Amino acid sequence: MKENIQELAEHSMNGLFGERNESKDLLIRDAIFIRDKGCLTKVKYQNIIYLKGDGNYTTLVTREKSYSLRNILKEFEEMLPATRFLRIHKSFIVNLDEINTISPKEVTVNNQKVPVGRTYYQTLINGVQKLGSNGFD
Repeated sequence: MKENIQELAEHSMNGLFGERNESKDLLIRDAIFIRDKGCLTKVKYQNIIYLKGDGNYTTLVTREKSYSLRNILKEFEEMLPATRFLRIHKSFIVNLDEINTISPKEVTVNNQKVPVGRTYYQTLINGVQKLGSNGFD
């Protein structure tokens, strides 16, 4: 009987904490908080231009400034909404709203050229609306 109660208690606790983590009931849905100078700074998704991965570090570039963070790019790829951000290179994730031009080798975001990887190009080009025959397909 004691073992059954203990099992039931453990199962309930796992269920409570597991549900909370899985459902991701976030209080703020349009931004992330990053550690900057000992504080958590709110960065709205709309202000992020792109992210550049470099090993264990990622540079997050916003309209106001750049942040160097000790997180791998994959963590941001999993965290950021796929409807707004796309990985276009092994080292770059861009805000889709910031893309101005697309070519087979690079995109222009906020007047900065960002490389496009061969494996990511088709996903990018298939996800945008195109008019006319441009020869890039």
